[in-house]
Amino acid sequence: MVRVGLAFPRGQYFFDPAGVFVPKGGTVRWEFAFSGGVGALMGVSVTAFHPANENHELRIPETAKPFDSGPMNRAADGFIRFEQTFDVEGTYDYFSSTHEAIGMVGRIVVGRPGGPGEKEPGYGAREGRAPMYPSSAVILGACASQDIVQKKAIPYPRDLVVRPYPFGEQR
Repeated sequence: MVRVGLAFPRGQYFFDPAGVFVPKGGTVRWEFAFSGGVGALMGVSVTAFHPANENHELRIPETAKPFDSGPMNRAADGFIRFEQTFDVEGTYDYFSSTHEAIGMVGRIVVGRPGGPGEKEPGYGAREGRAPMYPSSAVILGACASQDIVQKKAIPYPRDLVVRPYPFGEQR
């Protein structure tokens, strides 16, 4: 099991690590300590880049089933959790549906890199898919699949997004 946290320092939501490796059949758990409060998570989700999810470009293996946690607003034992098991090898990119514009995206490499997730972020706009936010493309670009395979995890590149609102502009 690989754990990915949800972080919120200085007004910037992000997944950390941003890039993780799991073997085929491995499970990733997204986990966030939660004490409540109005709007504390504001609908954070773990959602695969897939046309079935808000008309996004396909960035998971073609034969993989798209995943979507839905809004993660309920806690059990002080934590909000979502787990996904990955049975198809390849590269999986995902986003938070409410925070994608500020770069809340991540990448998982299952076994070996491959599939549409290896294409340049934003390719789907030419096919009528939802556009890729610049901050999301920057974060995915900082998570090279070969680096993920070698290092097993890539921390969120906090230095790349300097203004979280409104669009997560880059340096």
